[in-house]
Amino acid sequence: MKAIRGAICAPENTGEAIYVATQALLGEIVQRNGLELDAIVAAFFTMTPDLDADFPAYAARDMGWADVPMLGAQETLVAGAPDRSIRVLVLAEGDGSARHVYLGRAAAMRPELAEPGDENWDITAVRGSGDFVELEARERLLVVGLGLIGGSLAAAASRSGVYASVRGYDRDSDAAALALKHGLVGGTGDDLPAELAQAEIVLLAVPVSAIIDLMPLVGRFAQPGAIVTDVGSTKRRIVEAMGALPQNVRAVAGHPMAGGTASGVTAATANLFRGAKWALVATPRSDDDAFAKVERLVNAIGARPVRISAELHDRIVAITSHLPAMMAVGLIELAGDLAADLESDAFLAGPGLRSASRLAAADPGMTAQMASDNADNLRGAIDGLIERLLRLREAAGGDTRGLRDRLAAAGATRADLIAKSSGHEGGRAKGEVSR
Repeated sequence: MKAIRGAICAPENTGEAIYVATQALLGEIVQRNGLELDAIVAAFFTMTPDLDADFPAYAARDMGWADVPMLGAQETLVAGAPDRSIRVLVLAEGDGSARHVYLGRAAAMRPELAEPGDENWDITAVRGSGDFVELEARERLLVVGLGLIGGSLAAAASRSGVYASVRGYDRDSDAAALALKHGLVGGTGDDLPAELAQAEIVLLAVPVSAIIDLMPLVGRFAQPGAIVTDVGSTKRRIVEAMGALPQNVRAVAGHPMAGGTASGVTAATANLFRGAKWALVATPRSDDDAFAKVERLVNAIGARPVRISAELHDRIVAITSHLPAMMAVGLIELAGDLAADLESDAFLAGPGLRSASRLAAADPGMTAQMASDNADNLRGAIDGLIERLLRLREAAGGDTRGLRDRLAAAGATRADLIAKSSGHEGGRAKGEVSR
């Protein structure tokens, strides 16, 4: 582990100046120390009291530091210290000595740590050079649908500082009002075509059938070059619908592997996607720039993008997401039939029933549509589970040692699958490309 110090002076107290100066400083730290993003453990920023127009962490997140813990503070003004100063302490894994970075006027802070020539470094030479993302170039994001997923995404995107604005739309005006009241979005509107026309990125956080129904409207009113993405739990029908968008509207289909049984904007939280995988699927309207910008969105809210085909996505989630929901429903129906024949005090249930049946409490409309959209894959998954249950039924009355070995193997496999789903495995699933 090494601690790398750095400082730079912003030319003025504006959001753009703080943003560009921070990116310049962090870029030099990364380059001089040969840092990979996953080696950065934490970053601690301070600014002099004469800088208050923006937060340096926004610039860091925009550089891909979305998973790096960061802290910001205001310094006590010290007589004789350079004005408009931004300082950082970066903790990073790695061997060797740290190369500290003190640029321009900031070199006077620690001349013994600054490298020769750094005192002559001029931020105006890189400002607008194309190496940094200017604030004015940041996209406006529109989130359509402000329930649990859409509200949480809007909250996380707003907090990231990556976007020039984050607006929301929901056909339920009460949901939109609550999202605005709780600060999940910076603004809302009741005219969806007008909202679409103003956004560079449109994210559809509504049920799959609604996403498909909205596509003609999106295609008609989205501005040329706009990027459309979504959070639908199945992908094949959505990819087909996105393929019918006009040639000048780009689209990348998506699905976050996160959620909960609670629903509605009041359940939204900015941390919902932290560390979760986010499937991204190519469509006939995808290009490299669209993928890059949607991946930037996913990184900004703390999730991890994984590129995958629509067919493989739907086959996987039939087993890992849709089948568990059907299992929970079947289990509750079975337990309910039993409970109906018993005195109320005689029904016994512990944590096992609660944990195994959790998904039975999910939104029934969403679950029913999910099952219908992916019916072919879900039927195959149910058949495969029935086969295994029949084998377990036979094993339950047979050799205890054989059953115990099978249960032990299942426990080990469970641990491996959980590690893979959270991204801690060494490899990757066949057929998927992750970044």
